[in-house]
Amino acid sequence: MAATLLRMYDLIILGGGPGGYVAAERAAHAGLSTLLLESDLVGGTCLNRGCIPTKSLLAGAKVYRHALEGEKFGIRAKIEGASLDGLIGFDFAKAMAWKDDVVGKIRSGVEFSVKKAGAEIRKARGVLASPTSIRLDDGSLVEGRSIIVATGSSPARPPIPGLAGNPLAITSDEILALPAAPKRLVIIGGGVIGIEFASFFSAIGVEVSVIEMLPEILPFMDKELVSIYRRSLRAVKIETGAKVEAIEGASVRYTKGDETKVAEGDLVLVATGRRPKVAGIGLEELGIAHSPKGIVVDDSLRTNVPGIYAIGDVTGRSLLAHSASAMGEIAVETIRGKPRAMAWKAVPWVVYGDPECAGVGMTEEEAKAEGIDYAKAVIPARVSGRFLAENGQGAHGAVKLLAAKADGRILGATLVASYAGESIWGLQGMVERGATVTELEQRIFPHPTVSELFHEAAMALA
Repeated sequence: MAATLLRMYDLIILGGGPGGYVAAERAAHAGLSTLLLESDLVGGTCLNRGCIPTKSLLAGAKVYRHALEGEKFGIRAKIEGASLDGLIGFDFAKAMAWKDDVVGKIRSGVEFSVKKAGAEIRKARGVLASPTSIRLDDGSLVEGRSIIVATGSSPARPPIPGLAGNPLAITSDEILALPAAPKRLVIIGGGVIGIEFASFFSAIGVEVSVIEMLPEILPFMDKELVSIYRRSLRAVKIETGAKVEAIEGASVRYTKGDETKVAEGDLVLVATGRRPKVAGIGLEELGIAHSPKGIVVDDSLRTNVPGIYAIGDVTGRSLLAHSASAMGEIAVETIRGKPRAMAWKAVPWVVYGDPECAGVGMTEEEAKAEGIDYAKAVIPARVSGRFLAENGQGAHGAVKLLAAKADGRILGATLVASYAGESIWGLQGMVERGATVTELEQRIFPHPTVSELFHEAAMALA
């Protein structure tokens, strides 16, 4: 029996994460009849099991740390017979309830904004049936003049002996639903996900071990700044250059050089990255170029099949929520006949530890690899009055700025300090358009702010 054709849309978006829902809102605002298909929760991984939940928890951990350190700011607890440590505790269940409340409110807000713009949201799983149609899980068809694939990614589960079927070895999805914090946590993977969870759990008193196969954690980050950032993770035991051999319950056996070691925990968090969701959505049947690393797209997010676009994690190009949103906007503009290119080399990144670290553009290692003759400035964060006033002399942080010697063009910037994630956006535009350190030095920065560290670095190079 032929499938029922429900309706023709200008645009159908398969997946309602930060790429999909932003694309839906922009398209509807532009007057395109738009359908957003999401089989799970609008907001995708970022809103429901990633960015927002982890930041909600990290916010509580920072308040807890500041409370414990309150005396240095002149805050004293005056209860007879009790010490500050005895008065202050971290309620994990309440922190999780706060996280759930925040996520729920934001998700409702996203759904409201998308619908207010004029887009339709439907909870359904879809599979590409043709270059202009998607078959829903009830067998019906929806047809669109253009289609955007935004199916996102899922946690990678490497073939480690003892991982499959082990209830004590969990991913970032499951750890955000824990009823109680473990006393000991072993994290496999020292990337963004692993380090953010290490920062949170260690801050609330959990004994945390991180095992990373590569020579250093946060491998995308400038190595000189990583070494500074690691000082803020003193409570975390970090093993780099370590190969995991097996998981036995909540214990992880690994080798480092010729030595075999065991990290003991109550839980194991497998944080070995994410994989694009490319299976089972009809790519093979339509001949859409892809691999396990993602769907192949050009700089305007077109696939090799006319009328079909792909954005976000499923492309494998940049697995970040804000890059997915940017891709969504560019895809919609391309559909409207106003194509522009994605600035792949100027996508900022943030690690939301305590302190934060953020960067954009090249690292020093990348500049060396490309044979660029560069100059650099590294300024300690305590030069910032705001940083020092809020953290004290013993806090760790720095800014690093790279510029091409030939023309002063800003190549990249990395900041390890509080508010790093809030500050990095200003450098993004400068890196994208090839601005010079002289231009940065001539900007007027509000005082006192941590962002002034960029100004200090620019003055050192201008």
